[in-house]
Amino acid sequence: MEAPYIVEVVDRRSRRVPPPVGNNGSVFSRMKRRRGVKVPNPGSHLHHVVIAGGELDDWEAMSPDLWTSRVTMLATVAADHGARWVTVFPFGARPVPDCPMTTVSSEVAGVRVQVTPHADGRRRIAEILRGATDVEFDEQSVEELLHGEAGEPDLVVVLGSDDRLPPSLVWELAYSELVFVPVEWSVLDGAQLDDALRAYLGRERRFGGVDE
Repeated sequence: MEAPYIVEVVDRRSRRVPPPVGNNGSVFSRMKRRRGVKVPNPGSHLHHVVIAGGELDDWEAMSPDLWTSRVTMLATVAADHGARWVTVFPFGARPVPDCPMTTVSSEVAGVRVQVTPHADGRRRIAEILRGATDVEFDEQSVEELLHGEAGEPDLVVVLGSDDRLPPSLVWELAYSELVFVPVEWSVLDGAQLDDALRAYLGRERRFGGVDE
């Protein structure tokens, strides 16, 4: 099994075929590290992580035991980095008018994990807003309706290439940091998710801003 690694920011021009990138424009490469060595944290805070990956066909094919194992893995890795909320969406490339799956929440290792089978982010927002009554809509009220106590995501982990964004997410892509992990939903493991969270914690968040 490959030794653990961390993610190092490198110059985009230094690689002929760049690896996955984040929405801060940085390119990441893997660097070997000794087990147990901590990555310096410049102060980024991680509270809510969103993971977008797989299609609803993939999700429906998973057994209850496999779902339990996957949710436990996501929660355990998130807890190791201080997160307290994990929301899971399908990637959403295939439009699905009706899905038999329903939103499921569970708590593992002090982390609340919510699996939400909405493949179309615009439809999800429209349904939530239609169900709201006596609400004066503004950015804050919409965020509260969409994310509740979890709040807007700090990080969105996209399972796939860095040239496509998940149709299942719309609001979440505004200010959240993005990390792309080029693996299929079915093979995502704890080490890969750990790398994604470490990549986020090594960043300086700009909330949509750019360097001067």
